[in-house]
Amino acid sequence: MISENLKKIVSIIILHHRDVFQESLTPMKLQKLCYYVQAIYMATHDREPLFEENFEAWTYGPVIRALYDEYKDYGWRSIQEEFELPEIEPEKIEFIEQIVEAYGRYDGAALATMTHREDPWLDARKGLPETEGSNALISKESMKSFFARKLAAYVG
Repeated sequence: MISENLKKIVSIIILHHRDVFQESLTPMKLQKLCYYVQAIYMATHDREPLFEENFEAWTYGPVIRALYDEYKDYGWRSIQEEFELPEIEPEKIEFIEQIVEAYGRYDGAALATMTHREDPWLDARKGLPETEGSNALISKESMKSFFARKLAAYVG
């Protein structure tokens, strides 16, 4: 079962992705967009997480198990459910939309490959080969600090 906060974030991601890219997204791509939204949100201005769920360092990148369970029946197909824009602070909606626009141009496999090159996923897996399964947790602190450093490098 996913939290109300995560349901809101998922709705915004899916609706905006459909609006910008004229297509729905796969569960894999949704997982990665949730990851980047959460990580970059926490990294900007030292913010609290948007939702409480944790990511696990799966073979194909960061995954929230409950979100996986929610959409696994779609497999590699696009999510076709209908969504409504939730009640949430306008600045959060704007932030989420910016991340969707920046990362949504990549497919799920490309996003997974990107996460495989980033410290939070690598550190959680502690040297496991990419092809080996893992349910190790990716800490929110590692996500926050990695993306804070990454953003500082762009600004600085």
